[in-house]
Amino acid sequence: MDALYEVWRPRLLRYCTQLLHHGHDAEEVVQDVFTKLVAGGDRRRLDGQPEVLLFRMARNRCIDVRRKHAPQARDDLAPSARDEEPGRDLREAIARLPFDQREALVLTAIDGVGYREAAAILGVSLGTVAARRGAAIQELQRRLAP
Repeated sequence: MDALYEVWRPRLLRYCTQLLHHGHDAEEVVQDVFTKLVAGGDRRRLDGQPEVLLFRMARNRCIDVRRKHAPQARDDLAPSARDEEPGRDLREAIARLPFDQREALVLTAIDGVGYREAAAILGVSLGTVAARRGAAIQELQRRLAP
């Protein structure tokens, strides 16, 4: 299980941080995912496509966390002072995307998950993944256009 943790933790943490906008919550989600795997003791569930199971577990837990914090949660981050940090505008624009578009984009473009695997993780069709990713890209282009 340690090797599995070392391989998948960074990707799951990046994914959860993108969905939750808060590193501490993301870290807790990732820990919860691996705790449930160890407690369940059923390693066979990881055979075949471990990324589908791991990302799906992380996604479901992220949704739970967002619901718990719903009164305080905001999909749009407060505008911050512009600085010289490279990529800041892009990260802020991604954070402002609707949740379903953001998760499709993060899975396919940032985490490199294939469309089929993303569809399995999200529990939607292949076409829905493509449509959400396309809508996210169009929105990013619109927001980042000079």
